Amino acid sequence: MSLSRLTHTATLLSSGKVLVTGGLESISRVVSSCELYDSTSNRWSTARNMSSPRASHTATLLPSGKVLVTGGYGKFNHCVSTCELYDPTSNKWFPASNMSLPRTAHTATLLSTEKVLVTGGYIPGFQGVSSCELYDPTSNKWTPAGNMSFSRKFHTATLLSSGKVLVTGGYEVEIWQMSSCELYDPTSNKWSGVGDMSLSRASHSATLLPSGKVLVTGGDTSSRAMTSDLYDPRSNKWSIAGNMSSARVSHTATLLSSGKVLVAGGYNWNSIGSGLSTCDVYDPTSTRWSRVGNMSLTRSSHTATLLSSGKVLVTGGNYNADSSDSIAELYNE
Repeated sequence: MSLSRLTHTATLLSSGKVLVTGGLESISRVVSSCELYDSTSNRWSTARNMSSPRASHTATLLPSGKVLVTGGYGKFNHCVSTCELYDPTSNKWFPASNMSLPRTAHTATLLSTEKVLVTGGYIPGFQGVSSCELYDPTSNKWTPAGNMSFSRKFHTATLLSSGKVLVTGGYEVEIWQMSSCELYDPTSNKWSGVGDMSLSRASHSATLLPSGKVLVTGGDTSSRAMTSDLYDPRSNKWSIAGNMSSARVSHTATLLSSGKVLVAGGYNWNSIGSGLSTCDVYDPTSTRWSRVGNMSLTRSSHTATLLSSGKVLVTGGNYNADSSDSIAELYNE
């Protein structure tokens, strides 16, 4: 890439290109710059800058082909409520309506209704919030989506086959991880509780499998564990899904074309500050984990995007306590 980045976003566009937005170039420099990766030519090109710098924001592909970017933090670590839309056709950014709150470390999930559900995150002062809201691309308006049972930041939100959204874990207060989970029903616009995971987790991953189950891996856990959990929406129950090769936090988990899940990088919290280049693959058929080749460098707070070719594009991330990287690489199953 043209810049080193971490806590940025990478979104597969309808054209097959990947839009990378914002992030931290260094621990103290948030950027507004964006770029595009073309898998056909294996080249990067510059995209228009966002209106303001952002890191730890979200980027969601809309049915229109545009990309909605929400929140994050900008200069001086100030959380923002501003949102904007990227139009790939014109390569331009346009303002979108502001959220009701500034949010960082939140989630944004495209629903089957074509609205976008934003959940939790933290506001200035690192205070977690339980409030949620819906963005309607047609009207460019935000509406309330009820409150979760707990404040959450650095959690996950996964669209299920039923159209409901499963929210898992996160930090509730300061760095207090949670095992609790809940479901959002777009039809009733209400939240309901589900069973807890086997461990408290934050900065973990959650991946929808072809079976409709959800694989949750790693994170900052209560026991620094390398375990993973599996949620079955049919039974509304959790089960253990085996161990990865290492404990991981701020890693990525990408569903591959084969139906397997590639888990890459992160930090090993059993050895504070120890970045990982190692990768594991989970096979839902055999319910087993296996090691695959290492990345070229250690990464956390990076991105991993499945391309139309079936390859996975990994970008940026940090490889030590105070720096980020511009190197991108491809995983081929």
